[in-house]
Amino acid sequence: MTTLVVGASGATGALLVEQLLNRGVKVKAIVRSIDALSAALKNHQNLSVIEASLLEITESDLARHVKGCDSVASCLGHNMTFKGIYGQPRRLVTEATQRLCHAVRANKPENSVRFVLMNTTGNSNRDIPEQISFAQSCVMALIRLLLPPHVDNEWAGDD
Repeated sequence: MTTLVVGASGATGALLVEQLLNRGVKVKAIVRSIDALSAALKNHQNLSVIEASLLEITESDLARHVKGCDSVASCLGHNMTFKGIYGQPRRLVTEATQRLCHAVRANKPENSVRFVLMNTTGNSNRDIPEQISFAQSCVMALIRLLLPPHVDNEWAGDD
């Protein structure tokens, strides 16, 4: 079993990679900087690291990295800095999700490939009829207005 993890150097991604490796799963990790990974992770025999920006990898290279993976986990998120919240890329999570799903489909895998999107709290599943109070709707509208990454996370969840 092989899992591709994007955002593997972040807080959530690093924990996921560690847990997968501890369970004997082979992991491919796409990270912007290998230096952001802990030494224990970098040197693990079941981890292969691809140092690249996910949004800049060519479609063919991304399909090659996804090939042979039983699952893909996206732990990408916006940095909690002013630039990370209000700067570019505004649709990081959404675009990454779309690109990863296209890469999986491009390989025409014989078996289904699981896709796990680690996302933010406050996202609702719009595929099910969920009752939301007026107060919650107002709070969510304010969050969408003030924190653009939240909208990106919602769009990624919709895809």
